[in-house]
Amino acid sequence: MSTTDVENLEMIYNKLYELSVQIGQLIDRKLYTELVTFLAKKDKLLKDAEKIVQKLQGQNFNTENLTEICKKYQNQETINLNSLKLVRDDIKKELTKASKDSKLLNAYASNKEIKQGNILDCRQ
Repeated sequence: MSTTDVENLEMIYNKLYELSVQIGQLIDRKLYTELVTFLAKKDKLLKDAEKIVQKLQGQNFNTENLTEICKKYQNQETINLNSLKLVRDDIKKELTKASKDSKLLNAYASNKEIKQGNILDCRQ
């Protein structure tokens, strides 16, 4: 059992948690373009953690600290996902509204040649 590997894993999990908190703050401030950089860092940290976990697999060591950190990280990731789902829902509403507006504008556009009558679906 290598204690330095366990310490490195604990450090990586702490960094992942901090990074997840920063991602949540970016989502709250609606700075979506900056998320790409943070997600790339997160991906690298996850790969590093996976390598260490594979190295430690089958060895007995105290996972109490790691479990606690992982739970904090998981809770933060759940919060981030829920925030992104709300953003996605808002975007869907705006796209639906824009689509309806576009249909109305096209139906009543005066510069079109009328070959056939236009019928609008009043449910839209």
